[in-house]
Amino acid sequence: MDISRLISILKDPPRVPYPVILPDFFVDHFVLVPTFAEFIKNLENLADQGGGNILQNEQFIRRGGNCVNTASALVALGLKPKIIVTTDESGASLLRTMVPSELELNHVHTNGRLSATVSIETEYQNRKINLMVSDSGSAAHFDFSDLSREDLQLVDNCGILVLVNLNHNQHGASLAKQLFTYVKETSKAKTLMDIGDPSNNPGLIEPLVNEVLREGLVDILSLNENEAGWLAWSITGNDSKWKNLASQPDCWMPAAKMIGSELGIRIDLHTPQFSATILDDEIVSIPAFNVPTKIVCGAGDAWNAGNIFGELHHLSTSERLVLANALAALYVSSEDASHPTRDMIIEFLGHELE
Repeated sequence: MDISRLISILKDPPRVPYPVILPDFFVDHFVLVPTFAEFIKNLENLADQGGGNILQNEQFIRRGGNCVNTASALVALGLKPKIIVTTDESGASLLRTMVPSELELNHVHTNGRLSATVSIETEYQNRKINLMVSDSGSAAHFDFSDLSREDLQLVDNCGILVLVNLNHNQHGASLAKQLFTYVKETSKAKTLMDIGDPSNNPGLIEPLVNEVLREGLVDILSLNENEAGWLAWSITGNDSKWKNLASQPDCWMPAAKMIGSELGIRIDLHTPQFSATILDDEIVSIPAFNVPTKIVCGAGDAWNAGNIFGELHHLSTSERLVLANALAALYVSSEDASHPTRDMIIEFLGHELE
């Protein structure tokens, strides 16, 4: 495909309104182990002997949370995203050391509790997976009432409002309804939502569907294959056909199409094999780039950043999906969960599509 326009915009992007992203910051502790089976065997051996230590693994700590990860990726692309998050004083200090200096932190609230995740990155059934163990901290309690007047003024003037990681939030549906209603009443900004994996918070889904998505409050719903399965399961009255969709790639697109048709909104689907935008009867699908996967946790955030950049710069659907796929590919193939710059993406696309 012709990506000359995409390359031209990446080389010299015009000024666009800033995105606002909320509401979570996590400290992510990555543990890289070769295979799931070997890791479980080592754990069992340690348990049998009453405890001990597993060696021969790699570990590192990075900024985390869908909000902060997405914002960091957008900074690398040259945008000026604004984040609204709640943590504690030590979390705010850590945040300052973990994100690019260009990321504005004026709307970081410190009256909460640190959120943290251990992400075990390993291989299972020939697929790279991440097993996350999380303490949700303040991400569990963020509510619309936590937004200050200054926060709302920030939202009033943004180009797109992005709400992510609702799966951790005990007030997720209420937060989404109140926040998106406010945006629709006071702003011309677009609204994008990525709920995150609802496996441990399935009660979130039905009110989100009925009180937010069916009400036309969300312009863009970003989903991976697992989240698509959960939404399809809820919409169809808990039809078991849609459970465990991660292992059923032939069902990924039908699930997304059904969700889009049922809810009447745009679906942006990102999977390990392809990404797609589905709106009414129009479907555009772009295959994922084939790269060695070293990091999984945060791949969706990188993809969302490319998608948001494309939306703000009015890229065509195919251009936007290519950019998002490239951003995710460069992220998952990085050694240290780093986000690519525009120059890195231009170089990558030149090699991959020549």
